[in-house]
Amino acid sequence: MESHPIPQQISSYQFRLVGDMTLKQFFQIAGGAVVAIIIYSLPLMGIIKWPLVVFFALLGVALAFLPLEERPLERWIIAFFKSVYSPTLFSWKKTEKEFNYYQDEATVPSEKIFFAGGEAKLQEYLKNSSSGTFTGNLEKIESSFLSGLTNIFTSIIPAVKVGGPSLQPQLQGAQPPTPLTVPGQVPVKMSVATNIPKLIVEETASKEGVSQVISTTQVSPTSPGQEAVAQRQAQFSIDAAPPSPPTTPNTLTGQVIDQKKHIVEGAIMEIRDSMGRPVRALKSNKLGHFMVVTPLMSGKYEIITEKDGFNFESLGFEATGTIIPPIAIYGNKTGGTI
Repeated sequence: MESHPIPQQISSYQFRLVGDMTLKQFFQIAGGAVVAIIIYSLPLMGIIKWPLVVFFALLGVALAFLPLEERPLERWIIAFFKSVYSPTLFSWKKTEKEFNYYQDEATVPSEKIFFAGGEAKLQEYLKNSSSGTFTGNLEKIESSFLSGLTNIFTSIIPAVKVGGPSLQPQLQGAQPPTPLTVPGQVPVKMSVATNIPKLIVEETASKEGVSQVISTTQVSPTSPGQEAVAQRQAQFSIDAAPPSPPTTPNTLTGQVIDQKKHIVEGAIMEIRDSMGRPVRALKSNKLGHFMVVTPLMSGKYEIITEKDGFNFESLGFEATGTIIPPIAIYGNKTGGTI
């Protein structure tokens, strides 16, 4: 894969003279060397001459190859002298006139130029112009068109009677009814088996003349494959509350424990509504707590708990739109009684 060249800024491009040295860097080094040679040729004492020669030679090299924070040394020197000689104390003087920057610019009124007899000529031109005649013709055409429209809507169209056959039947002379003869049928004698067993139902009279009453019991529908389970009311206990009690109505919380109040972990709870349909499925945590985050609909519910090695009774409770207290679910090990 070929590597693409990195884009460069063309406007600040500098020609390379020797290797990576630009023309500007060459002149900076050459300038420092020339100044050092000039000082070397001067008849000065060695203590003064040699430090100046070394200083200007190193200055030329520093100007060419020593940038500080991605800025060349010459910019630092220029910025230093500007900051030294620029004023550091400023005085503020309040202006006498307040400028309103949001005010519209004042328009200069143009001077009216009057000609001799100009107004009289204008009035004469307006009178003789055909604009008034043209406007009058338009008004006449419009008024005639509108009058035609009003005549169309105000004209009365006479109703036309359409003759047609009368739908009412005409009564003709009454005729005597004709007798209708029905053919008679001859009965045929058929033999019927006499050995058919007879079913005799005996009715017993109610005692003391009291009518027999049939009692009906309402059976709650159950889902297919579901057996009726004995149900009792849930026991509410403050000790079964989780660390953060519920604050939303119809949210169910509680704890699963055994008869010795030991925590039962991993118990699976199924919440069913009054129709026997499962609406929630929960599992107790390491502390035996469980919580329904989503609020339930108002109504009666049943809790069925399962855990290997434990027996649980189904519990019933009712959600009425208020905060439900924590429910304690007690279970006993297999073979025990509650």
